[in-house]
Amino acid sequence: MRNYSLALVSSMLLALAACEQPVPRSSSTDDGYYNLTAYVQQEKQRLQTEQPAVLKSVQTENEPAETIQTDRLDWEEELTVFEEADISKPTLREYYTREEQALPDGGKIIKFVKKEDAEAPVMYLYLQLSPEQKIQRLEATLLDQNLLFFSKRKAILDANAETGKLESYSVNGVQKLIFGDSLHYTIQANL
Repeated sequence: MRNYSLALVSSMLLALAACEQPVPRSSSTDDGYYNLTAYVQQEKQRLQTEQPAVLKSVQTENEPAETIQTDRLDWEEELTVFEEADISKPTLREYYTREEQALPDGGKIIKFVKKEDAEAPVMYLYLQLSPEQKIQRLEATLLDQNLLFFSKRKAILDANAETGKLESYSVNGVQKLIFGDSLHYTIQANL
């Protein structure tokens, strides 16, 4: 009977452990990689709730820029490109060389460059972190191409050094379908 009770208690403990919620990865650089997905999702949620005023400008090809001021943006869509720049997943790390530089104020700059033979969409990633490990600046170059489609984007995000909250972002890109002309575009937004 004692073995039965022990087995029952062990089974219950295992069942309880299996029901625990997984702990989300922090956006810190403990392992040398910054979890951009966690940061961007946090900012999307914050901005969707706060709905701050944004001055947004969009320009395509040689057309004049169209500028609007609004407090109604789809933040899920607006910031997706920055989530795509996340290379913190262990399976992606082998594709990049990493260089880190300490800054006089205690912050740091981390640069990732895609290795020549690697097949990964992020070609270059630059992160400037405050002494508190908050993003101050992010620059990423992303390339996506196949037989039918080509897209290259340079995305830049600037954040408040003390809070890490997004202050502005821009995306400069070109895209081309195999049977169409190239489309160059620029998006600039300031909060």
